[in-house]
Amino acid sequence: MPPRAYPAQAQWVRTCHGPVTGRSGAGLAAYRNRRTLPTGPRRVADPLTSFARRPTWHSGASVCRAISVATAARDQDHIRTTSGPHSRGQQLATNSVGTPEVRWNGAGTQQPRSRRRVATVVLGTLCAITAFRGVAASPEPSLATLAALQRTGARVSFLAVDLGHPRVVAALDPSQRLVPASLTKLYTAAYALERWGAEKTFTTAFTSRGTIRDGRLQGDLVFQGIGDPSLTNAGLWSLAAGVRQRGIQEVDGDLIINAAGFAPVNCTAADRCHALRTSHNAYNAPLSAAGVDYATVSVAVIPAAHPGEPARLALEPFAIPMIRLVGAVQTGPANVAAAVRVTRRTEGDTDVVTVSGRVPANGPVVRVYRSVSDPDRQAGQLLRAFLQQAGVRITGTIRTESRPPAPQNQRVAAVEGEPLGIELRKMLTYSNNYMADTLALDLAAAQIPRRQVDLRDAGRLLEQYAGAINARGPFRAVGGADAHPVFWSGSGLTVRNALSARDLVALLNHMYLRAGDFPAFLGALTVPAHTPVPMLAQGAPVWRTRIAVKTGSLSEPVSVFGVAGYFRSPHGGWGAFAAIINGSARRPNIPLDTSLAAVRSAVEAVISTPLPRGSRAAH
Repeated sequence: MPPRAYPAQAQWVRTCHGPVTGRSGAGLAAYRNRRTLPTGPRRVADPLTSFARRPTWHSGASVCRAISVATAARDQDHIRTTSGPHSRGQQLATNSVGTPEVRWNGAGTQQPRSRRRVATVVLGTLCAITAFRGVAASPEPSLATLAALQRTGARVSFLAVDLGHPRVVAALDPSQRLVPASLTKLYTAAYALERWGAEKTFTTAFTSRGTIRDGRLQGDLVFQGIGDPSLTNAGLWSLAAGVRQRGIQEVDGDLIINAAGFAPVNCTAADRCHALRTSHNAYNAPLSAAGVDYATVSVAVIPAAHPGEPARLALEPFAIPMIRLVGAVQTGPANVAAAVRVTRRTEGDTDVVTVSGRVPANGPVVRVYRSVSDPDRQAGQLLRAFLQQAGVRITGTIRTESRPPAPQNQRVAAVEGEPLGIELRKMLTYSNNYMADTLALDLAAAQIPRRQVDLRDAGRLLEQYAGAINARGPFRAVGGADAHPVFWSGSGLTVRNALSARDLVALLNHMYLRAGDFPAFLGALTVPAHTPVPMLAQGAPVWRTRIAVKTGSLSEPVSVFGVAGYFRSPHGGWGAFAAIINGSARRPNIPLDTSLAAVRSAVEAVISTPLPRGSRAAH
């Protein structure tokens, strides 16, 4: 349930076990009227931006933090910790093209607790009375919706923890490993941050062994693809302009597309293998170190001015030989909704893109993206078109190669990509599979420099990383033959990956404790209130404004849905949670909205319920 709204005159005190709120009562009044005790709430500037952009309230001091053992023992039967309305946050996820956790003080933001010790039984009794009148005993967070879903045949793994005082808040089969879908991307993002830091950039360049004379480059021009996950057409234009700025007007040789980093990459996911022949989507694009624009083609549908006229179709940014555009889209009345269908199928060395549907008259341009079959050929043909646009003519042909370029090559022009922190934000926000797997291959290539790498190499690297995290920390997994998670990709576009809620929470805790990487990691996540996915933005305020998460889903062979990320408790503390729901032989398909509703209910209960005292183990 959403947190209560307290009036401005609400009284804030702190019991021996945490902050307590109350609005009336003789005990509270007496507490506030004592000269030696705080007389009201104190507003404290929070170094972290709050999830809901609201100020945080703290008690003036903790006068009951520790009293005599006898008093503390007696109070434990009556006192439960509660907390007032606080909200903190950042941003969330969907499916295509990432904000890091921010811990400015190096250990997360915890409510200040005075270490002043009061040894009188009278004061201890007063604290107990105040707490008893200010708050009721806190119930266990309800996981009823998840448990009910589990009883219908769903496979569920859930864990929520308090990170400030490491302990489990709620759990349901937290060690059960299931298909995590795009939650896999959290590991890829975390490992990349640890390896390179948020300011890491990828520099893509043109090189050549030739000499420049009278505006002619005498030799081949080599495009050195290094696996920039978000190299787009804008980057290609910068490269082409850089060549022209060197005074080159003609290349007396070939344009070579070099993808030595990792190419060719065999398809290991059924979706990508199928997409080599035909595709109705963009998420299943093939991988290459020389790939550009996420290995997709953009089809623009420009409505006509009058109903009944055909809309104009165009490939962006250029029409290139490997792609043939066919079909027609009709222009309908101005009040009709746009409905465009685009299919790409490969015939020989040509990608045939078929377009059909209807758009409203004078409506906005509709852009649809589909994966291509050969990212290296696409890069070469796009580069040739950009070079021509910049005034540089290639006299030879376009060739591709995967061996490392000659060490004698000199740089002709280069473009620097965006910092890793920004790329991760894109990757996680839009759940971009191409970016995630390209980044995973980059990590593998950096660790295994002497041979071509594939996604299984990247998966083994992530397994080692996850295993090391699970071997330490308060939420580490139990040992056994399957003690390590399983990775066959860095994106989760495979049903062979296997993670549990405990695995994911261990990762979240690990990143929370890394002060240097935490801001970038949190910044790559999203708050439901700001997500581009309307269904995810629904729910109570605690769901919409107090969590920063990554989601994931698959539809075959059984349904998969997962959510993992951080939450802020009402008193401002940090928590982490993970939920994975898989279909089973008994119930293969669970509607996405059903899974989401169950997880949302559990998370809202966790955040709205005061955190339990003490630790307990998850089983």
